[in-house]
This record gives sequence, C-alpha cells and structure tokens, in this order.
Amino acid sequence: MNFHIDSRRFHGLPCRWLAVALCLAVSAGCAQRKAVRPSAPSVRPVPTASPAPSPKPKPSAQPTKPAPRASAGAKKQPAPTPAVAALISDADKAQATGQLDNAATTLERAIRMQPRNPELWYRLATVRMAQQQPRLALDLARKSKVLAKGNPDLLDKSQALIEEAGRLMGGAEK
Repeated sequence: MNFHIDSRRFHGLPCRWLAVALCLAVSAGCAQRKAVRPSAPSVRPVPTASPAPSPKPKPSAQPTKPAPRASAGAKKQPAPTPAVAALISDADKAQATGQLDNAATTLERAIRMQPRNPELWYRLATVRMAQQQPRLALDLARKSKVLAKGNPDLLDKSQALIEEAGRLMGGAEK
C-alpha cells in the first residue's frame, strides 16, 4: 500500500520534469570525478646545527701522495645500521658454533636490509665456502668485490676468496 501512496506523489508532475530529473540523475552517475588526495601533513625538517668548518691545513713543502689504490671516485661504503650490526653479531656467533645454515640465513636477512654493503656479501661468501659451496661463494665474493670499490682491504679479501673458490671448483673460473 505504501507503494501506491508514494507513486501518487509524482502523479501531478509533468512528464517533462520527470524526464529532466531522470537525465540529470543518469548524467551525474556518468560524470568523471576528480580524485581527491588526502593532504599529507606538513612536516618540516628539524634544523640541525651545522658543523664548524675545519681549519685549512698549511701547504707543506712536499706534495702529498694519494693513498695506494684509492680511486678518485671512490664511493663511501654504507655503515651498518644497528639492526644490521646485530644481525652480523648473531651470524658471527652462529658461524663460530658451527651453525652455518643459521649464519647464512641471518646474513641473507641483513643483505635484504642493506644490499649495497659489500662486507655482508663477503661474510656470506665465507659462510658458503665453509659449507662447501664454492660456486655460490664465488658469485657472492664477486658481488662483494664490485661493491667494495674504494675499500682496498675488502677488495683484497674478496679477490683471495674468488681465487680459492676457483681452485676448489677445479680452476674452471677465476
């Protein structure tokens, strides 16, 4: 019964008005709406005190020589974050107790956190060598060597590991 009463409400309106209302309703549904992005809260960087400029060294009579094997475009190696440092410590403990699988898993986790850290790749390569997986150790040591540009100690250690893995594989690759 309520339906009959509701339909009588529109009985007195001309058909034109109903057609216009219907067209407006349909076109409103088809209209494109502009996406509204929520505004990000404005975060201002906290000002930090700039370090005092270091005094310029006095020119010496002899020109200084660059350090051996230091390249002019050497990249700064990433310092381990506290979480990565904790994982390195856990991996060292696991490796020392002979739990090589746990050490490898822990180092892989650290690498996921800091993939550009060549020390992590080198440590994982040493674990893989201890696991008698020279092919994998070779690949990991190569990755470490590529990332260790500017760190001659790590470059030398990675190269030695590459050579050792190559010998274990039968000298096929170096």
